[in-house]
Amino acid sequence: MQASDLRPAKDFARKFGCKAIVYGPAGTGKTPIINSAPNPVLLATEPGLLSMRNSTVPTWIAPNKDKIDEFFKWFEHSAEAKKFDTLAIDSVSQMCEIALNDAKKRIKHGLKIYGDMAEYVGPYLDRLYFMPEKHMYLICKEEVQEGGYRRPYYPGKQLAIQVPHRYDCILRVAKAQISNMGEVTAFQCNGTYDVMARNRTGDLADFEPPHFGEIIKKVMQ
Repeated sequence: MQASDLRPAKDFARKFGCKAIVYGPAGTGKTPIINSAPNPVLLATEPGLLSMRNSTVPTWIAPNKDKIDEFFKWFEHSAEAKKFDTLAIDSVSQMCEIALNDAKKRIKHGLKIYGDMAEYVGPYLDRLYFMPEKHMYLICKEEVQEGGYRRPYYPGKQLAIQVPHRYDCILRVAKAQISNMGEVTAFQCNGTYDVMARNRTGDLADFEPPHFGEIIKKVMQ
């Protein structure tokens, strides 16, 4: 190594893209927002895509682990996958449930079942976070904890700690009261006492329009 091999930190930050966990109540439009992402491909683990009935986003349906594994083998190793700029998963919560149900067929001990699920899903999410030149739009269901605190939902405890800690943006999609606009659907980008949300860049307002392409422009500038 030589000093001439060093590069500005911003070059590496921009190389890895915008990595976002997106969650919110059912029916708030989390899935259709995928259409606003730059050049997306969708891994659909949920059983219905009615909200995407007019969408042309290339999509792979994965109702089981074999189909999930087949997609990631293609996405991580195929030259074809290089043409896509954004990976969307709808949803990571359902991906966890698929792995959990598979583990229940093989394992009797409850804690080991959740550990097996985390050992399956966790490495995929880690590799996606570190994947260069790809944006991530990873949808989760919403969990409302005791006391009303809202956060992305993952079965068990392990992923609930590991995943939000790693990803750069945690965006909640919901109705919000915006000054001079009234009640609109928006990304909540900064956390409050009752909502988990975060953007590590600090370039996003508390609430942003539900357009992932615009989010990317702001955090990558």
